[in-house]
Amino acid sequence: MSLKISKKKGIYSLKGVISKPTVKLFLSYFKKKINKNKKIVLDINETKLIDKSGLNAIKKLVKEGAEKSKEVFIVGNGCKEIYDDMQNSKAF
Repeated sequence: MSLKISKKKGIYSLKGVISKPTVKLFLSYFKKKINKNKKIVLDINETKLIDKSGLNAIKKLVKEGAEKSKEVFIVGNGCKEIYDDMQNSKAF
């Protein structure tokens, strides 16, 4: 399955999967956005699967945002689990 990224009212909706085959697309797309925007909101509500490499990509994006004084927010079903994983892995 693929990953589709769409934007509406400043929120990027992710539909499909964030996995090893889609991580490169995910990171390249949002690295460009993080340089242009002060804030990025990712809605993972329609994301069917986030595997370990997808989770690591999200962590990388959040970390890069923090290093550039940008805010990266994750909303939708599963965002608490991502937050908990980041706290447990000391990503911050």
